[in-house]
Amino acid sequence: MATTQYTRPSWYTDEDDSAWSKVQAAFRRDWKQTKHDFGGNEPNLNQQVGDTISQAAGSKPIPPGNAKTPHSNDGKLDAYNDDDEPAYRYGYAASRHFNSEWDDKTEAALRKDFGDSTEWERRQAAIRRGWAYGKNKDCGPCDK
Repeated sequence: MATTQYTRPSWYTDEDDSAWSKVQAAFRRDWKQTKHDFGGNEPNLNQQVGDTISQAAGSKPIPPGNAKTPHSNDGKLDAYNDDDEPAYRYGYAASRHFNSEWDDKTEAALRKDFGDSTEWERRQAAIRRGWAYGKNKDCGPCDK
């Protein structure tokens, strides 16, 4: 599996990489649970919003693989894609630096900082998903 390298914008810091590393596994589990909740073939991980937030903050351990989150009783979405990880990371980092909503102005700035317009078109939904995750918002329009 090939990974795409992106240009690092001036606002992107080493702290963003560190922050992303902390939330990456929680983000992946949250996405699997979302697919399960919408009728996908993913297993039920018992992953709830509070679990994801606690795991991302480091105050709760992240269960391995498809293990259920221990706490309680037990439309088609595309998968969390490891190839999109740099795009998720970019969107998440941008959400930390831009004190705004996702709008045309923000999107234009992020597109410019991203650099490669062809890759932007391919990865825009993943970038927006990372942004929404960083802003702690539902990502309903991400797949437009």
